[in-house]
Amino acid sequence: MIDSHAHLQRSEFDADREAVLARAREAGVTWVVEAGTDAASSRRAIEMARTLPGVRAAVGMHPCDVAEGREGEMDEIAALAREPEVVAIGETGLDFHWPDNASPQVQERFLRRHIAISKETGKPLVLHHRKAAERVAEVIQEEGGAPGGSFHCFAGDLSLARRVLSMGFKIGVGGSSTFKKSPLPDIIRELSLTDIVLETDAPYLAPMPHRGKRNEPAYLALVRDQLAAALGTTPVAIEEATDAASRSLFRL
Repeated sequence: MIDSHAHLQRSEFDADREAVLARAREAGVTWVVEAGTDAASSRRAIEMARTLPGVRAAVGMHPCDVAEGREGEMDEIAALAREPEVVAIGETGLDFHWPDNASPQVQERFLRRHIAISKETGKPLVLHHRKAAERVAEVIQEEGGAPGGSFHCFAGDLSLARRVLSMGFKIGVGGSSTFKKSPLPDIIRELSLTDIVLETDAPYLAPMPHRGKRNEPAYLALVRDQLAAALGTTPVAIEEATDAASRSLFRL
């Protein structure tokens, strides 16, 4: 399995990071894409990829972290994006949920810079879109598209999913797909499994029965198994299709 989105450098893992990765390997996770959220965490993501087996990096600035006066960090991220351990640009996007976030105009400015870096490097985008999915798609189209990527923690309807796929993106599916009221299984049922990449967003969004607790890459097996049950298919079918999607997208 491939965990296409995690944040293992978070302090929640300081006490047992190597053990977490060992459990992931035991569960069958072969790759983890560690997503940066600013310049400093992007540097750390690359260092993790250089020192820990089975880790690759994504570099970017999370929309909850962008702000006036931090534009200079994007120059560093543009340079980091060319490192061989980097397989994607992000986590970037828009977040219209939290009132303390930068204005939509500032967030969009940073997103457009990420799109430019993605085009310059040919590396895909990892997109955050909380309460802003349609606008994220619009900005990408306004910029003339991008070299694909994932709509991380997909939070739209079937119409948006089809729009995203038509733009060359994948749907990021993780622990929230196992929640009782999640619409994701019904949406995925209308798509091809090769349109899906699995992710944990660890330490966030742990799947059932661990909801509300710390998430970790080993729990990707729970996402796979519960999604297979919901779709009436096998865990092997889920794993093979989503792994192929992630390998193609991130060139693993």
